[in-house]
Amino acid sequence: MFLGSVIYDKRRSLNLTQNDLANGVCNQNTISKMEKHNMTPQIDVLIKICHRLDLSLNDVFSDFSSDSKQEQIFVLDSIEENVLLNDISEIDTKLSLVKDDINSKDMAQFSFIEGVLQFWQSNLERSSFELDKVVKETKSDNDNIYTLMAYLIKAMIYLKQNHPDMAAYYCKTIADSLQENLNIANAQGIEILFICKSLGKIYADLNQIDLAIEISKRGIKYANEKHLSYFIDELNYNIALALKPKGTDNQEFQKYQKIAYYSAISLNHESFQKKIEKELLNK
Repeated sequence: MFLGSVIYDKRRSLNLTQNDLANGVCNQNTISKMEKHNMTPQIDVLIKICHRLDLSLNDVFSDFSSDSKQEQIFVLDSIEENVLLNDISEIDTKLSLVKDDINSKDMAQFSFIEGVLQFWQSNLERSSFELDKVVKETKSDNDNIYTLMAYLIKAMIYLKQNHPDMAAYYCKTIADSLQENLNIANAQGIEILFICKSLGKIYADLNQIDLAIEISKRGIKYANEKHLSYFIDELNYNIALALKPKGTDNQEFQKYQKIAYYSAISLNHESFQKKIEKELLNK
């Protein structure tokens, strides 16, 4: 249960008004509902408020230490989504709220988040270390999404280190696990699509054109079936990039190039839009 009284008491002890606490985070009415009606706000809002008040999630939930730890799961999922989207500007703040309360069931996810974060920050050795911890936690179970995603980031690391054979090894391991379908028991949609778009890009970089197109198309089909838009611009980009050697007049190339470009615009992915303009449109 969310404890709005804890927010109220801490806010008052710091001589903050509701407007002071809400400033730049939410509106005053949200703070009022939290304090008076124990309304749980959106996770990102809650994280910022807790950080501002120097509270942990354990402080604001009466049953946070229970076996389910549902609130912590929501926070970890939110953090993981941010990391997969390479939106890491406030990740350290968010991680600080949960890292002292991670149980064994969530350790693979937590270590994976740390591993991806280190990868985005170009700390490849530390990233690989965190990913080894993931595989240890999952016992190398290829039916566990975190095993597959750990292998994926390892492939990306090896590609950066100019070891294409090692990258290809991990890619094949992942592809073998996904050969029949994309249904992994403990996977979320964003995780499946992250694998598809990243695997497609690696295959394109390895000049394995058919595999790049195949996994990217499977990702697009999955996204359409699940009504998801994560990475849809990048999935179409992968296919267009793989088809580009056939010539920019190729109809299939033009189809996926246009979808990638307008998807990037629709999703407000300005930096990726510019990447498409440079690499596919020659602007």
